[in-house]
Amino acid sequence: MPTRRRKPLSPSRKALIASLVLISAAALWAPRAVTAPLMNLVQWMVPAEDAVHLAMNAIDGANDAAQDALSAEECQALKNSNSAWAHQAAALTARIEELESQVRTLTATRLWDAEGRRLGSRGRLIPARVIGEDVLPWRSSRLLTAGTWQGVGDGAAVLSRTFTLDQGEHAALRPGLAILLGEALVGTVERTATHTSRVKLVSDVTTQMKVRLGRYSQDRFDLVERCFWLVGRGRGRMEIRDVDKRDVDSGVIAVGDVVLSDPQNELLPAALAIGRVVEISVDRDNPVFAILTIQSALAESNLRRVYVYDPRGE
Repeated sequence: MPTRRRKPLSPSRKALIASLVLISAAALWAPRAVTAPLMNLVQWMVPAEDAVHLAMNAIDGANDAAQDALSAEECQALKNSNSAWAHQAAALTARIEELESQVRTLTATRLWDAEGRRLGSRGRLIPARVIGEDVLPWRSSRLLTAGTWQGVGDGAAVLSRTFTLDQGEHAALRPGLAILLGEALVGTVERTATHTSRVKLVSDVTTQMKVRLGRYSQDRFDLVERCFWLVGRGRGRMEIRDVDKRDVDSGVIAVGDVVLSDPQNELLPAALAIGRVVEISVDRDNPVFAILTIQSALAESNLRRVYVYDPRGE
């Protein structure tokens, strides 16, 4: 049977395809001032995209109702791992250390303000769903169903919404810090539109942030005294470089240690869990230093619902 030859593309179609490819490539690298207005033009597609995303989750056995109430197996797994409690203990330990430092400073300068509003007395949580991933394979970001109309601003912190989905009014938890401390830091809002926003995950290759390290010891959480610098490596992985190898050899820093956000970060009400040290290697370029490999606290592929924290909200 003779094979049919494809009809060659006309010069006009070739020119159209080439133009679309060039426009797409230019859009990927165009400055934000040019591309940001374009996000608002496609906001009418968000409900449809969200519906498709929820339908796909339903097909996979993870429908919207199942996400609002964790399954018995998931609840039992969370109880066994004590992940929410562990995050709270780490966050509160870092917060206590920060407050003690503030008390020492304020007492020395006689500037203690009894009416100061800290530790969760300000801020609000904006619930959002994850409806898409980044089109660039080397970036780690997600598209959320919350934008400027909901009060989301650039640079806002995005937190997980895993351990407290089945809590709230039923557990007599007030909004804000009581919920936040049980969760993990997911990333920060990089770009906003009217109904959507894009969050840059903590593992994104452009992420750089100051962090703290610590570990659980019986019923307490012990912090390493100094801060460290974390950089993203993509796919849920991060690194902390220039770690004194003597701290590793002496056991001050070890595999399994928890990584927390900087307690002084004004975008957060307290230090939140970021991940754990899963590997320690010697820096080949400088053997007196070690490199820590960090794994995100939650599997980024499983992110479905998050909180955007607005520190300005009352």
